[in-house]
Amino acid sequence: MGGIAYLLLCFLTGFSIIELLFKDFDSFTEYSFGGKHIHLSSLFLRLPVYFVTGVLVMTWPLYILACIFRNTGNPLGIANAIVMITAAVFSGFSIFRIYFRNKKKIFKDAFQKISIVEMVIVTLITLLVFYIMFESLGMVDGKLKIGLSVFSDFSTHLSMMRSFSHMGNFPTYYTFFGGEDVKYHFMFQFLCGNLEFLGLRLDLALNIPSILSMIFSYFMLYVLAVKLCGKRSIGIITLLLYTFRSSSALLDYIVTLPKGQIYEILSNKEICEFIGSTNHEDWGLWNLNVYCNQRHLSFSLIIMLFVIMLMLPRFYEAGQRISAYLKENGSGVKNFFKSVFLDKEGWLVKDYKICIFAGLILGLSGFFNGAVLIGTVIVLFFLAAGSDRRLEYVILAGIAGILSLIQSKCFISTSLFSPQYFYGFLSEPNNFFGALDFVKKMMGILPLVLLIQFVRVKSLHKYIMFSFSMPIIFAFTVSLTPDIAVNHKYVMISIMLLDIYAASLLISLFERKDIWYRLLGVLTALSLIATGFFEFIILSRKNVDERAILYTYEDEIMNWIWDNATNEDIFLTANYYLTFSGYGNSVVLSGAQLYNGWEYFSWSAGYDVGVRDDLEIRIYEAESPEEIYELVEEAGIRYLVVDRFNRDTDMYFLNEEVIDDSFECVYRTGSDEDMFSIYDVQKRLR
Repeated sequence: MGGIAYLLLCFLTGFSIIELLFKDFDSFTEYSFGGKHIHLSSLFLRLPVYFVTGVLVMTWPLYILACIFRNTGNPLGIANAIVMITAAVFSGFSIFRIYFRNKKKIFKDAFQKISIVEMVIVTLITLLVFYIMFESLGMVDGKLKIGLSVFSDFSTHLSMMRSFSHMGNFPTYYTFFGGEDVKYHFMFQFLCGNLEFLGLRLDLALNIPSILSMIFSYFMLYVLAVKLCGKRSIGIITLLLYTFRSSSALLDYIVTLPKGQIYEILSNKEICEFIGSTNHEDWGLWNLNVYCNQRHLSFSLIIMLFVIMLMLPRFYEAGQRISAYLKENGSGVKNFFKSVFLDKEGWLVKDYKICIFAGLILGLSGFFNGAVLIGTVIVLFFLAAGSDRRLEYVILAGIAGILSLIQSKCFISTSLFSPQYFYGFLSEPNNFFGALDFVKKMMGILPLVLLIQFVRVKSLHKYIMFSFSMPIIFAFTVSLTPDIAVNHKYVMISIMLLDIYAASLLISLFERKDIWYRLLGVLTALSLIATGFFEFIILSRKNVDERAILYTYEDEIMNWIWDNATNEDIFLTANYYLTFSGYGNSVVLSGAQLYNGWEYFSWSAGYDVGVRDDLEIRIYEAESPEEIYELVEEAGIRYLVVDRFNRDTDMYFLNEEVIDDSFECVYRTGSDEDMFSIYDVQKRLR
């Protein structure tokens, strides 16, 4: 119940802050950005904003207090008591003031404004999100079930969660590269780990905030689409395109199949590999699996969409002002330049509250998902160039930048990013034609649809489309980390936003009286969603119980680590990640610090794995107790693990006899090749 109480307090705290700060929040969903009546229910905006605001405002102080009380033996217990009591008192007084003193009826007419169609859409979205989240993570016969599509990345996510809920990971380390700073954004895992600490079962602790985040990201995208284009139908189609991505992958796959067997093969439940011919499409890099795998993504997308919505009115104001100026003073490049950049209205600050609030929530989201923060700043930078009140954007960016810098300085001892020019993203070859071929295969007909819509829309929307496309340009030209594949989030951000304009074109075709235009609209829509829908089927097949990986929820090894190891103890193991079998899964799921976990995770996060690779090999191959004593001291490890993975590896020849003669074995289970041993390197036998 403690975890549920925490989430409820997040909503109440967010509610209190938003209602105290924004007196006219209801009007935000009454009109489009162009001034058209849209009469949307404010619930589509309120619930997501309450949630993310409350989580940010409660979870950051909770983390800071846990760090302060890290030496008390129960840092999370003390921190939760302080934060939850404070939140309850604050929310209680705020609600009293809002409802009773001001007689404000927050949700008056909010439910009545939800149409039957919207109710159906919300129901379908909820069912979809519940299904994909619990299929990828759940409990089966008392065991933890992790879907085949996510088990690899869940190695770090679940390990980080458990490091908070059971290992007291304060100050925070990255569990797969123990003993150093944490370069990977971890605050969503901290939130979920705290929910487990407060009593929620592990799968529920991760699934509940993940489900809320994804459903609310749908709500926010719907609101943005309707406010941009003025029609609910466009918002609904946008959600469809967001769910089922556009790609030529299905068509490319079909043409490789034997004629006469296409339906038989596509409907074969044994076919469960993601399709697509571009690099890493077999990971499910562009479809719904991303949201199952990267649970922290949707949470930050809510913030991105809200910040963009808060700032877009300034762009519309500039459009109206510039049009009036040119009408009065005459058109021409000189007058256009003067109206855009030299008119003081383009720079004045008129509302400090919104830009400060937007800067705060965006900055605080940095260690929930740094890529989304960067993508948001990229979009806002280009929107600001065409907006009024540009200094408000400067204030927003300044606050977000300062908060991000503070977080980076606190958590990261070296530079977080190493920006470098890298053309072509994942395309092969990395040149213009390779990139063009990559986009065609990865995005299907979506670029063509967007190009047609770009020609059709007014200049104002042309510039918005241009701004929305900038994260894609960034992804194809700049690399911030060693692994260029992580840039896929910038591409997904742009596609999500540009789907609004693809949906607008489809609705314009559906609304034409000519049957041929409507037929063209239907065929275009089917072409846009076909691959994504088939990949949803693949995702469903991939994560069925029969293919899932089952882990013991708690076992002897985990309990031994929780009872005997501290958050400062580092385990030298084989290059662990969650696998189909093996005692190493228990070490990963315990949340213990691994000296050199699965290398890809550490390398892609920016760690130098080479030195540890070398030291790991030398320790396991050591030929004398004196040699191994010196090496383990250099590595700074406390426990040395030997199991089947060490015996079967090709990286080194395990000298198990030397290890057994050098240290006391403090835990052992299994036999023969499957024997699993933990040695305490502080307990030397010679």
